[in-house]
Amino acid sequence: MDTTDIIKRTMIISLGLTMTNSTESERFFIPSDLETHSIVNTTSLPSSTRFNNSHRFSLEQLKLNKRKLNSLKHLQEDWNGYNGETIEDSLISDIENLISTLDYQPQIFPTGRGSIQIEKYLNDENLVEIEISSNEIFVYQVKNGEEIEKEISISEINDFISELYT
Repeated sequence: MDTTDIIKRTMIISLGLTMTNSTESERFFIPSDLETHSIVNTTSLPSSTRFNNSHRFSLEQLKLNKRKLNSLKHLQEDWNGYNGETIEDSLISDIENLISTLDYQPQIFPTGRGSIQIEKYLNDENLVEIEISSNEIFVYQVKNGEEIEKEISISEINDFISELYT
């Protein structure tokens, strides 16, 4: 075996192990004619991406949320039968940008006040509801049965949602 073959095989082995780590699988892509094999326990390797936690970041949920936000642009005055206000396009755009940065995708709902509520619900003891309007952001959180209500900044939203999972 010449040097080029050794380099190619090493690259293939490295690629196989890297691919295995990214999917946390126990499969290994190692050519069968190699005499030595290494087994790596991939479940104990640290992760640097938000995608390796099955509860974190759902692309499908993000797409659904963006479609839902787009549909909110078409709400007319009195959309809910109780004098529901329309939602400003700029607010919808701001929330679309926000949800693209969140680690956990929330549920999204319009409110009759012309604001948008995003929420994440694990159970009655652990939930967060965040109402976002053009001039304020208000959070209601229940964590392990303890309630918190307060005004927050946009930079705190991801932390409140992520706290549910810690």
